[in-house]
Amino acid sequence: MTTVERPTADDWLAVAKPALREEVHVGPGLVKGTAVVHVIGDRETGAFLRVGPREAFLMAQLDGTRTLADIGTGYAERFGKRLGATHWQQLLTLLSTHGLVMPADPERLAEVRDKAEDARRALGRSPLLWRRPVPGAAELVVPLARRVGWLLNPIVAVPLALIGIALSVFAVANWNTLWAAIIESPSRWSAAAVGLLVGWIVIAAHEFFHGIACVRYGGRPTEIGVMWRFPMIAPYCKVDDVVTFARPHQRVVTAFAGIYVNLIALIPFAALWWWGPQSGWWHGLAAALLLFGVTAALANLVPVLKLDGYHMLESATSTMNLQGESARYAGAFLRRGPAGIAGYSRRARVIYTGYALVASAILGPAIVLLVRSWYLTLADLWGALAAVGVLAAEAVVVVALLRWGVVWRQRRATEAA
Repeated sequence: MTTVERPTADDWLAVAKPALREEVHVGPGLVKGTAVVHVIGDRETGAFLRVGPREAFLMAQLDGTRTLADIGTGYAERFGKRLGATHWQQLLTLLSTHGLVMPADPERLAEVRDKAEDARRALGRSPLLWRRPVPGAAELVVPLARRVGWLLNPIVAVPLALIGIALSVFAVANWNTLWAAIIESPSRWSAAAVGLLVGWIVIAAHEFFHGIACVRYGGRPTEIGVMWRFPMIAPYCKVDDVVTFARPHQRVVTAFAGIYVNLIALIPFAALWWWGPQSGWWHGLAAALLLFGVTAALANLVPVLKLDGYHMLESATSTMNLQGESARYAGAFLRRGPAGIAGYSRRARVIYTGYALVASAILGPAIVLLVRSWYLTLADLWGALAAVGVLAAEAVVVVALLRWGVVWRQRRATEAA
């Protein structure tokens, strides 16, 4: 009688060579509170998955050339623990459920794509935030990148950005002169209106260049559309793939690409100011364009606003949710002292402490100046006592709105999970 030996778990691990799909990318480690997370991005379905360093290490090795046994050996050397067949089965089942490994079931990919789309729509809606994607706009970015992507080549981009910075300094230094030109314009309201229209077009180009930069480094914008963020309406571009870029400078450049457009747009505005009519409507329009342009560029750089400057800082420090985690870190320190932040790495402590100090240095004086200005206005209208009462009532409303916003976001996050 012949006995056929059944393959053991070790035999299976020594033969299997699973591979992630080509469209799946394992992102770098990002500091988030006391943990380090990696984002797994699927550029075909637009879905993203957060994992820890151990899972990211294993997934990065799944290229179809290494056996699970070989990967397990490297994992044991790095993390001091050897994985058994059960652990591998659990991981591969998880990856298969998300359609990340080859071969992937087309129906499964369609389900993942629909779920990711629903999640994006849910995150883009709130009482103070509303997004409306423009159909086909994101698809325009790839052909645009082929035509104008050369503007992001460092040989071209560095000189143009430096010229834009010099023009920003000029505009700030001559702010009063530019403002006077707007006031003295024969029809300053029309000049201001045209300036706002041109500025809105520049903002649209600003957003498209985020997408162009994303394409330059192998990603794709997921949405381009119009966003209402109280109290403004403006274009927006979602470049979620940026969290999977391996190098920090790629993420920083993608975030900076919008400000770069604001800077180079100042060049024709300055040309109109210097070499156009030196008085009248066109002179006022040139002044308005310069002031709007430099204001937009500077506002985007403020790191406490969740605009380009904030995302540049987040990318440079390789962090996720820098603002929220810094606030949580500061709160833990204020409540419990050093014991409250004992779980944070040294790097995280430096980053969160630095951001908290920068945010306090910016927001503190800004809030004081705003409250003082509003108090003086109210006091002139109704007297000091009424002004204090109005400010107190407004403070209560603001705190209530902030608390409601936090609870609302937590509830939506729970529902999405």
